[in-house]
Amino acid sequence: MKLYDTTKALAVSPGKAAEILGCGRTRIYHLLHLGELISYRDGAARRVLTSSIHDYVQRQIEAQAHCPQWSSTTKATEARKSKRDLKGT
Repeated sequence: MKLYDTTKALAVSPGKAAEILGCGRTRIYHLLHLGELISYRDGAARRVLTSSIHDYVQRQIEAQAHCPQWSSTTKATEARKSKRDLKGT
């Protein structure tokens, strides 16, 4: 799979935007509908601004920085502790 160079392109098709974000085109159109990504029409073609893709990723990183990062091992350990605590009562 060839990665798309977004450093030079100002806008890309929804398909390329999906490739860049590693999701499907339906997700891209959903993000456009929510206003998370910015696009415009060029004739019959829709173009997604690459700057809005970068901004979206940055917002996601910042939002997740405030959330505790639990690994699956930590989750499993917590679940076992809770189960054990319930048995002891």
